[in-house]
Amino acid sequence: MAYTAGTGFRFWRTLSGAGHAPAPLPFRIANSTTLRIGDAVRVNTSGLLVTAGVGEVITGVLVGFVDENGINPFSLGYSKAGVTRTGDDTLATSSTNSTRSNYILGEVIVDPAGDILWLNDADAGMTQANLFQFFDNDSSGRQVTVGGSDSNGQWQVILLDPEASGGATADTTKGAFRINESQFNSGVDTGTAKIAA
Repeated sequence: MAYTAGTGFRFWRTLSGAGHAPAPLPFRIANSTTLRIGDAVRVNTSGLLVTAGVGEVITGVLVGFVDENGINPFSLGYSKAGVTRTGDDTLATSSTNSTRSNYILGEVIVDPAGDILWLNDADAGMTQANLFQFFDNDSSGRQVTVGGSDSNGQWQVILLDPEASGGATADTTKGAFRINESQFNSGVDTGTAKIAA
């Protein structure tokens, strides 16, 4: 698959050592919604999948799309109405996706334990002092916004430039992040500092 942009969250590994991602869960996407594989997403109060914007709690990361029959709408010859595709990874739903009989779902990897590390190319460089700090993503749910907090944020940086090896030039914008503010966790909105001198 060709990604349309360098931003987005990509599975890397888990803190507990697993090198494979868990099976995704399907959630029906909201009406007139554009999502891209790698987006941070959430389930809204209507029970529908939307982008997790700045500061919003996260359900997980979008890793694919299926229709009501489990068929990938990007598969060869797919011709059902109610979906607009861009490239290999971006999809827009119809204005009636929540009620129509043929609808599109987003496949989402959820992580209630905060165990999964996601690679992301942040919007600015980070330093060693940013380790374990918390950050929000941008309004598109695709990129971490640097400006770390010791207390709160949607994402927590665990490693800097985790893929660098063998003399590769360090890229200070890249990091491995875990979801910190999840729809599955009761610790959201706590103001207690988690990092101290």
